[in-house]
Amino acid sequence: MSAPWSAQLPGTRVRIDVVPATSRAHAELVHDWMNRPHVVPWWRLGHSLDDIRRYLDGLTHLTPWIVSADGVAFGYVETYRVSDDPLAAAYDADDDDVGWHVAVGPVELLGTGVPRLLARAVLAYLFTDAPRAVCEPDVANARMLAFCRRLGLDHLGDVDLPDKRAALMACTRAAFDARWPGDRAAIQHNTR
Repeated sequence: MSAPWSAQLPGTRVRIDVVPATSRAHAELVHDWMNRPHVVPWWRLGHSLDDIRRYLDGLTHLTPWIVSADGVAFGYVETYRVSDDPLAAAYDADDDDVGWHVAVGPVELLGTGVPRLLARAVLAYLFTDAPRAVCEPDVANARMLAFCRRLGLDHLGDVDLPDKRAALMACTRAAFDARWPGDRAAIQHNTR
């Protein structure tokens, strides 16, 4: 299991804390978020609590995380190495590409800037080791596509995945560092 980490990004006062998600500690929270109307169409995990427990326990190549802002949990993220994912067959993936999925539970946080801090922190964390990060939102998810563009991700094209037609969005470490200088240096790997 991966270790908790945190960040307070340059120019912000919000502390982002990220801990590994487990079915034992977080299934009820993830269940609540996955059943919210703004999340269900994109994650398709609006299932029972037991199903969410099985989902979290059954993750193999995806690392699940719970994200908090100033101590209040609000986001669910999955990170992964693309070479271990079905996405690798859909584009010319590099061996060291990494990917991420994100959901913001409380709808009232959408549009506040806090989700962007979450995404910047996740990307900064991923760029600790990887030169390129990708995500694959549904092509119909206009809000997520705009979100990705504002973060600095480029649209590499659309790809067909087992469960959706996706827009392949990507960012390199160099492009991220140019857009968000200092973000990678703000990552604190917690040892507790």
